[in-house]
Amino acid sequence: MRGKSADNINHHVGDAEFAIELTTLCNSSCKHCFARLGISRDASLPVDLVKEIISDGYEVGYRHLHLTGGEPLLWQGLFEALDYGFSVGYETIFMNTNGTLISDEISKRFANYDNFSFSVSLDGPENQHDRQRGKGSYRRAMRGIETALKRGNDLTIFTTVSKSLLPDLPYFVDAIYKAFPVIDGIILIQLLCITNDAFTLSDELLDPEDFIRLVRMVSLLNVGGLRAIVKKNPIANVVLKFIKMPIIPQAPPLYSEGSIIVMANRHIGVVHSNRDSFGKYRRGMIQKVLASDVYRKTVAPDQATCPSCRYSQLCKEYGMIRPTQGYDDRYADTPFCKRVMDRVESTQAATTANLAENFARDRW
Repeated sequence: MRGKSADNINHHVGDAEFAIELTTLCNSSCKHCFARLGISRDASLPVDLVKEIISDGYEVGYRHLHLTGGEPLLWQGLFEALDYGFSVGYETIFMNTNGTLISDEISKRFANYDNFSFSVSLDGPENQHDRQRGKGSYRRAMRGIETALKRGNDLTIFTTVSKSLLPDLPYFVDAIYKAFPVIDGIILIQLLCITNDAFTLSDELLDPEDFIRLVRMVSLLNVGGLRAIVKKNPIANVVLKFIKMPIIPQAPPLYSEGSIIVMANRHIGVVHSNRDSFGKYRRGMIQKVLASDVYRKTVAPDQATCPSCRYSQLCKEYGMIRPTQGYDDRYADTPFCKRVMDRVESTQAATTANLAENFARDRW
């Protein structure tokens, strides 16, 4: 590893989220879950170790803490970790939950923290959600959201977008805002391609045309006052710029400088959806990983594929510095982002040609 000054590292991680996977325990059995993929037995971090990791991250320069799972509400040390995280100086703490275990007592305790917020996963209307997460899970999650909002908790809805959800997506988003108008927003997560999954999701993955349809919907939803964002997939903004539609709030790329997560098995990775490891956590390891050549290469602008792509300059302008990863339909050698842009370009060209042909016919 080559040296990189602590000052430079602190500068780059200040606005980034530092994530900890507290546990892989979960009371859901989601068919599209990447967190439990390939795990033969559940793992949980000891409370004292989590506090050490929290402290270590703060000393490196992180000020935004992200707690995830599994289901964090099944991890016994959650409130001790929240207390400790704010006591050492984190400015915000964000947590993911499926919402089914949120009680009035838990909501009251959450409400005691300033600058604490969380997401609740809701993968479409009841039939869609229960198909992915188990019968009755939609109603339990909806009760959890209602309970949390009554206590003034700040929460966001996370929705995984599959092919079958796409036709109902605008109606779903509208229904959620009508039911819960004070939520912070809806974050839409394109269904990831999970290799070696027990339940094949190939038929549910979005193809390029589906993705273009998704970003058009999201743009129009925002125009209509319904805040929705495509999570960590800035190719959405590139598409909207190209087709000259209103651009939705921008999101950082999946792999961005400063991103890091300590997994429940103590391995350090760059994102939760990829279990590639930079090594096992020990005190001081976070700074060593951030300073390493392998980490910097992982989050740096792509030098293998993007430079030869004719869309690269437009992509860079909107934060797309690496090809999309994890969203492919398993059958394409060409990166998903390029296939999306090729489809947009061909559709635009066909539309222009049709307009010209109609104009000529009408004129003569």
